[in-house]
Amino acid sequence: RFPSNGKRGDDAGHYVLHLDGIPAGHFGCWRAGVSEKWRADIGRTLSPVEAAAHAARVEKMQRENDAEDARRHAEARERAAAIWRAASPVASDHPYLVRKCVSPVPALRELLAREAATILGYSPKAKGAALAGRLIVVPVKVGAVLSTLEFIDEGGNKAALAGGLKGGGYWSAQPLPDGDGMGLTLLIGEGVATALSARSATGHAAVAALSCGNLATVARHFRERYPAATIVMVADIGRGQEDAEHAARAIGGLVAVPDFGTNRAEGATDFNDMAQHRGAEAVREAIERARAPNVSETIPATPGAPPSDPERAWPEPMDRAALHGIAGE
Repeated sequence: RFPSNGKRGDDAGHYVLHLDGIPAGHFGCWRAGVSEKWRADIGRTLSPVEAAAHAARVEKMQRENDAEDARRHAEARERAAAIWRAASPVASDHPYLVRKCVSPVPALRELLAREAATILGYSPKAKGAALAGRLIVVPVKVGAVLSTLEFIDEGGNKAALAGGLKGGGYWSAQPLPDGDGMGLTLLIGEGVATALSARSATGHAAVAALSCGNLATVARHFRERYPAATIVMVADIGRGQEDAEHAARAIGGLVAVPDFGTNRAEGATDFNDMAQHRGAEAVREAIERARAPNVSETIPATPGAPPSDPERAWPEPMDRAALHGIAGE
């Protein structure tokens, strides 16, 4: 394991290297959803015996990697469920919600940082510093299963529960309906505050993909779940807009972009910023103006491409050193 984001304590990257026989290996990153196999070029075609031996080695490596990932994901699901049970409904006076001018919903809970640390056996961290005060607990699902959590502290610092399956993970601001989506308008944005602002302004169901690089995978999931729905990607200005447009092209969806007028505040990029700057009615109008993106871009055949901008990917995972201790590793 190694830090794929260059941050101490991160172990999202993994590799296996075999130097016996024909050098070969496997490497990847669970944060970005990257998984690649590698074999050295020995300058000739492998003999049938060598090819069979190499295929067996690769299959063994893949089984070991899959088993390790499954174990880590199962651990994360158990800890996510334990934290969710211990948490209480988030209060409207939580500093993060107050600052973002959004109201609490049942899909969010809160827990003191010290209580979370007691349950986990270590302190959730972001950028090397422990989260502090009252933590908002954001349940992240893959499909219909609770997979991991995002924590947001009073200052807006965020950390994800390490080991959880996050590719394709989303947070839903409300219960989602059954059926094929006929008559449903679903809004998909990046962050929790964006989803809450968009939902409040329009009355439509909203989910958060929690990173711009995850938008396309989440959009594909909901297009499969709701083939008859109108899906609107509520974009962040900048890289997020590019990813939102890409996702919309892939699923036949629409894109809405924040409109700050001529007096855009420095750092304002998303619909939560717009709601604070221009009000809910302006947000509603901007989302109603959502349009299909330019269709000239070629859509890759493989879904869920990893984010190319690490600063806009998932927040730094928690330190797993203590977690290894309590898991008996």
